[in-house]
Amino acid sequence: MRQLILFRHAKTEPFSESGSDETRSLTERGHDDAQLMSYEMKNLGIEPTLVLLSTARRTRETWNQLKTAYPDVPYKIDDMLYLADPEEIIAAIEKQPDTACVVVIGHNPGMHDLAMQLAENGGSRNDDAMTRLRIKFPTAGIAVFEAKEDDPFNVYNFELTEFLVPSTIRH
Repeated sequence: MRQLILFRHAKTEPFSESGSDETRSLTERGHDDAQLMSYEMKNLGIEPTLVLLSTARRTRETWNQLKTAYPDVPYKIDDMLYLADPEEIIAAIEKQPDTACVVVIGHNPGMHDLAMQLAENGGSRNDDAMTRLRIKFPTAGIAVFEAKEDDPFNVYNFELTEFLVPSTIRH
């Protein structure tokens, strides 16, 4: 794998007693942010070869916006990714065939924890991105990691190259 993209789902409706957490949908802003981030990924030359997402409605709706920029990319829904911790996200990645660029659309705190683990183990080529990642991994945030070597997934092999959030792209 040459590239790994961790994409936190976009902004969702607040949790309500009448529905389950897994069925929460994106807000209008969430749809707009997810689409904005998909085009920003495209502008950066990111070309996913596989997208992994949890069973939650909000990750599927985030994927639907990402598909506008990447209509032919295959995807897999993995129930292990719903509210997954870093180890579960890693396990979901490791069970996939080796491919050039994997995008994982998931949830905090697992996405933030894994992004920090990768950046701390593998380093960062971008000090500003690392500083912003340490503070927060907001909705529709994207952490871009490049492999140092084209090997199977390894937490020590990835360097943080970009950390993108909708609020900085709009300005």
